[in-house]
Formats: sequence, C-alpha cells, structure tokens
Amino acid sequence: MFWSTDFVSYLVVISANTQISYTTVLGLLTRYPLMIGITYFIMYYLIPRYSTNKKLWELAIWILVILVAIGVGLRYYRYYLITPILEPSSVIPANVFAFNRILGEIFSWMAVMFMAIAIKLIKTKNQLQQQNQELAAEKRIAELSFLKAQMHPHFLFNTLNTLYSEAIKTDSKSEQIVLRLSNLMRFILEECNKPLISLEKEIKVIEDYIALEKIRHGKRLEVDFTRDVRDHDILISPLLMLPFVENSLKHTLSGKLGVISIKIKVHTERNRVHLMVANDIIQSSQQVAPDHGLGVKNIKKQLELLFGKNFKLDITEGSKYIVNLNIPASQTS
Repeated sequence: MFWSTDFVSYLVVISANTQISYTTVLGLLTRYPLMIGITYFIMYYLIPRYSTNKKLWELAIWILVILVAIGVGLRYYRYYLITPILEPSSVIPANVFAFNRILGEIFSWMAVMFMAIAIKLIKTKNQLQQQNQELAAEKRIAELSFLKAQMHPHFLFNTLNTLYSEAIKTDSKSEQIVLRLSNLMRFILEECNKPLISLEKEIKVIEDYIALEKIRHGKRLEVDFTRDVRDHDILISPLLMLPFVENSLKHTLSGKLGVISIKIKVHTERNRVHLMVANDIIQSSQQVAPDHGLGVKNIKKQLELLFGKNFKLDITEGSKYIVNLNIPASQTS
C-alpha cells in the first residue's frame, strides 16, 4: 500500500508539468523493485544488525555507500539499460553522471526510502511497547500467583505449625524455618520487581522453598537437587524456574501417598540456562498434569514475550513427568 501510494502520488506530481506516457510509467515501474529491495535490505538487515551504539558508525557508512550506489547505479540502469529498450531512438544525455544529477537522483529516492524506514521503526517501537506492557502484566500475574501460593493461609498455617512443633523439641529446627521463610519473603519483596537477577539468587530461593517443604513433610519428600553453574555472572528474569519446581512439588505431594521422589537439575552451557524437573507419575483420575496449571501457562507466556522463539520448553509424560527448560541468559558485564 505504501509503495502503490507513492507511485500514484509521484505520477500526479509530474503530470502537472509533463505529459505522462506509457514509457514514463513503464520506466518508473522498472526502478521501483530496485528501490523496494534496497529499502528492505536496510530495514530488515542493516538496522537490526548495526543499530547498537557500538555499530552506529558502521550503519552510517553502509547507508552512505548505498546512497552513492543509488545515485550512480540508477542513472546507469535508467539510461544505459532501460532507456535503450523502451526508447531506442532517444539520445543519452552527455551529463548523465554529472554531480548535480547524481545528487538529485539520491534525494528523489532518499525521502521515500527514509519515510518507509521511519514507518517501520515506529511500528516496531509500538510493538515493543505493547510487548513490554504484556510482559509486565504477565510478570505481575506470576508474582501475585507465587505470593498467593506461598503466603496463602494454608501455607502459612502449615509452616507456623511446623515451627511451633519444632520449637518445643530439643533439636529445634525453628531457626531454619524462620530463616527459609524470611528468605522467601525477602525474595518476593525485593527481587521480583527487578527485570534481571543473578542465577544464584533464583537457585537460592529454590533451595529455600525445597528446604521448607522438606521440613514440613520430613522423610516423605526426597529431592535430588543438583546444580552445575560455571558462569557466576549469568542473569535471568526472576521467577522463571521456581514455578516449575513449585508445580512439581505441589501436584505430587497432594496427589500421591508415601515417599515422593523429585529430581531437579540446573546447569549452564554456552550462555544458556537449562532446568530439568522430574517427578513421579500420579495414578489418579484427578491428576492434573504439571503443564496444565495456570502458573505454568503464565510462565509460558512470559517466555514467549521475553525470548520470542529463542527458548525451548518440553513437558513430557512417560514413566515420570519431566520438564526441560532451556533459555538464553544475560551477563552482568
């Protein structure tokens, strides 16, 4: 629509001083595909590749070279390739490559190209703003869901009851309960609002959550939590991994009697973070698969908003429910 509108408006403008002929229209049509191709090359390749602060000078050089190529190239294309075909009897002007002619060719097309690029950039900016708003909303939902799950009266009463029962024993574990619970509260209040936190903090809150659940459920809960974090500068968005751990514990503990076995592994590789959570199958007609919870659906939406297609989430059901999450990470420096 943009290029069609520009084509028609150009013909309207030149019709005021020149009679529009078939060859004029055809000659103009032969130049438009070249300009559209060059514009989209700048728009979809050069700008995304060189738009960072460190590469802006490279982008400027590229655009300057392209503009010069347009001025010289279009003059040659127009008078030495197209004109002999459309108007064989016409004489090629001697000043085809005069500086003012080349400059006029550049400016005549530069305005259209930059207008198309500006429209694209405005559209992209609006899309990013909308995505950021959606991401903020989804993160808020995830934070509130986690807060509700952890600070729900049932959770608090169970934790406080455990604290009371442990406090009256000789080998009291009340210190550990208070410490873990305060760590969770501090994480919710201080870290969840940040766009990025260290991977170590996310792992620490997972450890605190597991520790509280193990104190509550005793030997019934067996959690094998292993970590292999080689890069300690890695940053991730908060609450991307914890909901999968919480979901696994919640569904398994509420749906299965006896000893519960859960395996969790976090490791980093090539600036990416991998989480694996595996728990026992619950043989029950009321079983709710770990990937069907509202919390996990919210996390999936967050992952899409944060990384687009640059993440991998697999939730499989076989002898165990297994969650595999692979996401890109940021660096502190």
